[in-house]
Amino acid sequence: MEEKFKLNLEGTTLKVILGAELAMENAPAMQQSLNSYLGQDIRKIVFDATDLAIISSAGIRCIIFARQELGQKPEIVFVNCSKDIYEVFQITGLFRFIEFVEDDRIKDRKGS
Repeated sequence: MEEKFKLNLEGTTLKVILGAELAMENAPAMQQSLNSYLGQDIRKIVFDATDLAIISSAGIRCIIFARQELGQKPEIVFVNCSKDIYEVFQITGLFRFIEFVEDDRIKDRKGS
């Protein structure tokens, strides 16, 4: 099964490039990948959500796990989050601990 995401640790920042979905199909693989970073000094997690169109409760659990279990409550940043995905975070109340930013360099690189 295609994982539909990529993780890369750069210093104390974990960068996660998300695919079109973070849902039941790939959330367990994401959870397993995140588990491999337990115990490391992660201060910031940057999720590139440029392509993210769907997030389910399983995907939301991955975000909560990242916030609660990796590092000492690392800063969570979502880059290029769509309005629909942002609304999911508003409804769940999770938007309070997430910084949302736009990065045109990422959009340009993907041809958007």
